Amino acid sequence: MRHNGRVRETATNREAQRRRTRARVLDAAIVEFQRAGSNSADINAIVEAAGVARSTFYFHFPTKEHVLLELIRRDEDYLGEELSRFLETRHDLEAVLTEIIRLVVELENRWGAALFRDVISLYFSPSLVQDEQWSRHPTFVLLAAEVERARIRGELYDDVEAYDAAAFFLIGLHAVLISARDTGTARDVVLEKFVKSTLRSLRP
Repeated sequence: MRHNGRVRETATNREAQRRRTRARVLDAAIVEFQRAGSNSADINAIVEAAGVARSTFYFHFPTKEHVLLELIRRDEDYLGEELSRFLETRHDLEAVLTEIIRLVVELENRWGAALFRDVISLYFSPSLVQDEQWSRHPTFVLLAAEVERARIRGELYDDVEAYDAAAFFLIGLHAVLISARDTGTARDVVLEKFVKSTLRSLRP
C-alpha cells in the first residue's frame, strides 16, 4: 500500500510540475505576443524567458494558435467568474450588457490592442477547431440565461431566441471593439449606442 501511495504521489508531483511549466511558458508567450504580435513572435525568446527547451514549448503548444486558444480559455473563465459576481447584485438586461462590455474592454486593456485583435481574429476564424461551441463559454451561457429571464418577464419579444441574441451581441461587441480602435469618449459613445440598438431589437 505504501508503494502504491508513493507511485500516486510521484504522479501527482509530475502533473503539478507539468502545470507549472505550462503556465510559465504561457506567460512568457503572452509577453512576446504583446511585444511582436502572434505572427512575428520569436519562439526562441519565449523559451529563453520561460527557462525551458524549445521542444517543451511545442509539447505544450504545438502551434502559436494553441497559445491564443489557451489564453482565451483562461481569461474566459475569469470573465465568467466576474460576471457571475455581478449577477448576484440587482440588475436588468441593460446593466448586464454594459457590464459585459466593461469586462471585455478591461481584458483588451490587459492584453493590449494588438494581442486582443490577434485573439479575436482567431476566435472567429474558420480555422478554429470545430468542436468549439458557444455553449462551452461561460459568458455566453450566463448572458443567454439573462436574456431568457428577461423574455419570461415579458420585457422582450416573446419569440426572442436567447442563444441567438447572446451570440449576436457578443459577436457584434468584438467587431465593434476591433473596428473602433481609438479609445476614449468617441468609442464609449459607439459602445453605448451598440447597447441601445441591441435592446431596441429585442424589446417590443
